[in-house]
Amino acid sequence: MFTCKCEMCGMEFQTASNRAKYCKYCRDKVQVLRNRAYKEKKESGTAVKISSEQVCPLCGKTFTVTSGSQKYCKDCTPPRKKAPSNTEYLKGHYDYIRVNVPKCEREKIKEYAQSQGMSVNKLLLTALEEYRNNHS
Repeated sequence: MFTCKCEMCGMEFQTASNRAKYCKYCRDKVQVLRNRAYKEKKESGTAVKISSEQVCPLCGKTFTVTSGSQKYCKDCTPPRKKAPSNTEYLKGHYDYIRVNVPKCEREKIKEYAQSQGMSVNKLLLTALEEYRNNHS
């Protein structure tokens, strides 16, 4: 469980998600505000409909909108930088060891590691280091 602070009222609350922003009391209020803003944007005509024709502000050509956030035609859209995958980084910096644990122990180990503020990997490395220091 994670302890978070509500961005609306400032109250601390417990949640299973580390991405929660609002307590259960403010969550519905925020959703109402979000729906109201969406409705106003839709009614004002500033929302761009998918499959509508738009003019590219950079080159002036018309293009068909394929997503809600699209601003430019395909020719003018800047290329995205692809982040290196996590597996490439791990292969270049770490070795892999498989550890077998008795049935039903996996979740207990994960919960213990989380209660100590560590990943399972960090927990095992810390335990190994401690064993080395005490049994040299």
